[in-house]
Amino acid sequence: MSKSTRANPLTGTAKHKMHLSSIAATIIQAPTVKDLEEYIPEFVSMTWLEENGQVEKIMELKGMNRHDVVMEMFEGRTLPTAMETIRITMALEGLDMTNVTHILRHRMFGFSAQSSGWGSLEGHDFLHNEAYVQNSELAERAITLCNDSLQLYKDALDSGMTFYDARHYMPFCQEQKYMMTGDLKSWMMFINTRLDRTNQPTSDNILAARCRQQLLKFYPMLEAKMPPKPLLGIYMTAIQSKFNVNTYPPDKEHAAELKKRGVDWTGITFDNPLPRDEYRCNVPFEHLFNQIINNEV
Repeated sequence: MSKSTRANPLTGTAKHKMHLSSIAATIIQAPTVKDLEEYIPEFVSMTWLEENGQVEKIMELKGMNRHDVVMEMFEGRTLPTAMETIRITMALEGLDMTNVTHILRHRMFGFSAQSSGWGSLEGHDFLHNEAYVQNSELAERAITLCNDSLQLYKDALDSGMTFYDARHYMPFCQEQKYMMTGDLKSWMMFINTRLDRTNQPTSDNILAARCRQQLLKFYPMLEAKMPPKPLLGIYMTAIQSKFNVNTYPPDKEHAAELKKRGVDWTGITFDNPLPRDEYRCNVPFEHLFNQIINNEV
């Protein structure tokens, strides 16, 4: 069977581009603060209500209006499950397969994936890693590997293989696009987890920063709830345990906090010998990350 007779034969020419700068998040659907004012006061006031219509009286007694109640919710001073009623859907682009496996671990979300089972991968771009780019010989080999795998894929399709079989040897660095939907509370937990620098890859940090940037466009009052460079409590608690995940030695911020806690980590073996921010490939990451946090890109 030739490619020309296949259903939905979406094709294109795969490009080579940098991974981190390709990562994007776009809110597709989210309620505005005005939308929340329509029902959040009733939801968080149910404890005191005999009838739904009594919420206005409750607010009057407390000297509040509907907007005030929504702001109290964002500050965490109302029934916490209120945030679970706020559903947000984002389109994610520039993901590699590692990013995909990481977002899927957040099981409170729903996902819709760009499929490679019914359409061609020929137009899915290759995402390149900064550490490889800084080594010209390895970068050249990586590009050759990607191009060769793409040609193998095309040849497999031309031979009559199905999309399912032909894709078997395609590399993890080929771009994936996802839709991701979940409630506001889960989004904040996802962002705070993936902003961590002690165990997460730089691409997860950029993805989390992009999602944070989108959320703050709708809900700027949440900025302090999602600090760009959080201290990870579990990293510091588990650093001396047998079940630690000691990917990198602590950075300056974590080292200072560990010193305050009286934790001596100097004799611990880490998977990588240097703190992450001391690797040369981290420089372009820091530049892009700071641009995102400052809304420059």
